[in-house]
Amino acid sequence: MSQQENLLLCLNFAQKMINERDLSLAPRFIAAGSVHHEFGDVPSDFQSGPRAMAQFLNLYLRAFPDLRMTFEDALADRDRVVTRWRLEGTQNGPLMGFAPSGRRVSIEGIRIDRIEDGRIAESWMQMDTLGLLEQIGALPKLRREPLREVPAEKPPATRESRFVA
Repeated sequence: MSQQENLLLCLNFAQKMINERDLSLAPRFIAAGSVHHEFGDVPSDFQSGPRAMAQFLNLYLRAFPDLRMTFEDALADRDRVVTRWRLEGTQNGPLMGFAPSGRRVSIEGIRIDRIEDGRIAESWMQMDTLGLLEQIGALPKLRREPLREVPAEKPPATRESRFVA
């Protein structure tokens, strides 16, 4: 496949499976032996392949029934596609043991997909999980203040070395 076709594959994956919620299309986008590094420490039947991806996405689609993904950037190079995206939705279902909050969230993330034979064969994803947990009320809001100039300290007094080279 061309780089453009690889890029379209990844964009269509998100459109069909997330925005249109058609998880039955997983085998169309995800290779049977695919590896998904973003899944972390999960049971073996949840680590790879189209079924695992559909289960992973379903966790978020149940928690955020109105979930939408939009792309901020997308790049393709040989067999890799990199996307920078935004997820937005309202938490009306449980997520990671946290009860529905009814709160609207907006988080960003980056995903790298390796394409093989017209399907996603390997993926890596990083998203703003801390921001997500703050927005649903699972964590207190962090106080993020601008950096202040810290007065320079006097360097500690040095002793002369007693060792001679």
